Amino acid sequence: MQRIDIQPEQAPVLAALVDSDYQLNYHQFLDQLSLANKPLSLASIRFILDSVSLDEEEIKKLASFDKETYCRKRLFRNEHCEVLVLSWLNGQRSKIHDHLNTSCGVKVLHGEATETLFETAANGQIYASQSTHYPQGSITVSKDNDIHQISNLQAEDEPLITLHIYSPPLNQFHLYQLEKGQPELLNPNEDCWFYQI
Repeated sequence: MQRIDIQPEQAPVLAALVDSDYQLNYHQFLDQLSLANKPLSLASIRFILDSVSLDEEEIKKLASFDKETYCRKRLFRNEHCEVLVLSWLNGQRSKIHDHLNTSCGVKVLHGEATETLFETAANGQIYASQSTHYPQGSITVSKDNDIHQISNLQAEDEPLITLHIYSPPLNQFHLYQLEKGQPELLNPNEDCWFYQI
């Protein structure tokens, strides 16, 4: 594991995490993110998500489902990071998208997530290059122009619940389609499509 230098007077709980197996509860997790004074690196996002421990009751309270599309619930936002819980019914998936100028981490709180990565072909269209199944407790991170899609493809109608950190908060992103070469640039502050990525 990469060593992360933390000033104890600025983040006492996070400093304790570096030297022990201490886990962050829900409130400590949000408290630590509120202390961020700059965008978080991918290593920091992974480290923090790995340290979060939520019980089944907390996860149930955070989840909300919709038959039409997966649900996004914002837990926290400041100028340096944003935290969301996403709830997915079986068969629901995000649009294919990137995260312009933003690092993102996803922890699977319940169920198994499938992440598909995409590359750009010589003709400008995209193609799926890899799919990975992430069981409960797993973490995946991506940044900037990484193109991906998250899906709930489990058997037996099992729901999926994921915890996401965006740092800095997502201000622009591209939506991609397999049939089109040119992605669509969207601004979540202006475009309603934000809730369909």
